[in-house]
Amino acid sequence: MRSRLALMAVLAVLALALPAAGGRAAPAYPDGAELPVRVQLKWLHQFQFAGFYAAEAKGYFKEEGLAVRLIEGGPAIDPARAVVAGAAEFGVGNSTLIIDRAQGKPVVAVAAFFQRSPFVVLARGDDGIRSIRDLEGHTLMVEEHAAELTAYLRLAGVDLAKVKRVPHTGDVTALIKDVDAATAYTSTEPYFAIRAGIPFHIFDPRDVGIDFYGDTLFTTDAFAAANPETVRAMRRAVIKGWQYAITHQDEIITYILETYAPNDDRQRLGFEAQVTRDLLATEFADLGYMSTSRWRHIADVFAQADLMPKDFPLAGFLFEDAREVPDWVYRWLIWLTVVAALALLAAHRFYFLNRKLTQEISARESLEEELRMLATTDPLSGLANRRHLHDRAAAELARSRRHRHDLCLIVLDLDRFKEINDTWGHAFGDQCIRAVAGACQSVLRDIDLAARFGGDEFVIMLPETDAPSARKVADRLQNTVGTLVKEPDGTPLSVSVGLGFLDEGDRSIDDIIARADADMYRNKRAQE
Repeated sequence: MRSRLALMAVLAVLALALPAAGGRAAPAYPDGAELPVRVQLKWLHQFQFAGFYAAEAKGYFKEEGLAVRLIEGGPAIDPARAVVAGAAEFGVGNSTLIIDRAQGKPVVAVAAFFQRSPFVVLARGDDGIRSIRDLEGHTLMVEEHAAELTAYLRLAGVDLAKVKRVPHTGDVTALIKDVDAATAYTSTEPYFAIRAGIPFHIFDPRDVGIDFYGDTLFTTDAFAAANPETVRAMRRAVIKGWQYAITHQDEIITYILETYAPNDDRQRLGFEAQVTRDLLATEFADLGYMSTSRWRHIADVFAQADLMPKDFPLAGFLFEDAREVPDWVYRWLIWLTVVAALALLAAHRFYFLNRKLTQEISARESLEEELRMLATTDPLSGLANRRHLHDRAAAELARSRRHRHDLCLIVLDLDRFKEINDTWGHAFGDQCIRAVAGACQSVLRDIDLAARFGGDEFVIMLPETDAPSARKVADRLQNTVGTLVKEPDGTPLSVSVGLGFLDEGDRSIDDIIARADADMYRNKRAQE
């Protein structure tokens, strides 16, 4: 792996020495001729770029009159630098393109294919790193174009001067002895870590509200201005490629193995394909969609982290303006990304362990139970996780409607939780989460379900429960929490509670949760 990456870096340097073409108009070609264009990828050949491979394999580039050459990237390759230097007409970057623009690089975003960023920090699980702030005093392996993780660390309160940052080797096994943590993609490094038997923690930028675009097609100002139809043709072809790749994953994986990465692993590419499908978020936005307001938010977050100037103008940065998507879409993207990542990791851990222990039936059964719990249980609180709640709720909604039973949801969150964390530390914050979980379990009947919904927010589902009975449960819950834990200064722990009930017009549990959430915040304001 290291020798291959070293060779990749040498080839990239040689490519940068070629005559500049990215900033000039392409020469005129006869009708029907294919226009040669180069695309600088940001990483090694893998399913991450499946839309490009599908466009090549199925002839979509050719249909648009393009002869495309895909240039492999790696941890030391900066696609923006390569495209601006003329080594390629197009590149695949990410949200750091806006920083490149602020630094004077004439990059232009054409299409955002990943609506969710896969960037996370992967830390060795046995190294005493329990929170993102614990990276201080440890070594972090960092790849190019990972500025959003730098923003994450700064906004999470990490003193970067106390973190030793070293170049990324592209090999997650460096976590075994060389480094303590590494920048990573949810679609690749967790797979390699599981296969290598490396225990790990994942720290996600969404914990502090950072949810950026991922892989984004871009070009330069000059090329876009001189060749707008070529840019549109490239965008159309890759969108069509992604549409095909999503529904023909095995075929495109075979093409990758036969054409670009013969030494890769079909199983690994399959794992990556599952995660990538979630990153595309086609249920919320069209392939390639970009929002000016979301780029504005991304720029503002980078500015807050002192990575670019405040109020940097976006004029000219987007190749073509796009329609806006409501803000609630992006809030849901945050939750769905976390749920999908946890579910995929649990599912694949199950696969590997189950495969290894096929001859040991009794041991396999216990491991299967462990993994089932992993897929449905929140590890900190021991309650059901968000995914399990939604699975149970769908069946419960149908049952309640069929038998005309009441159905209540209680939403609660810890009061002053951020202040508690900041004052007494995350270890005490975790203790508070576990205390509230214990209180929730203490009020449950056999038919009820308590789940940690995210952060310090919990949801309790109470089938066959009317309003007076639900209110008694909520009161008992609030009283119980106050007796379980006190802050070191003697302040009792408290929670705010809201109730929501099944209504005829509800389409899913989310409608009930929204009403319970609103009720909780009304109660919270009334107590202030």
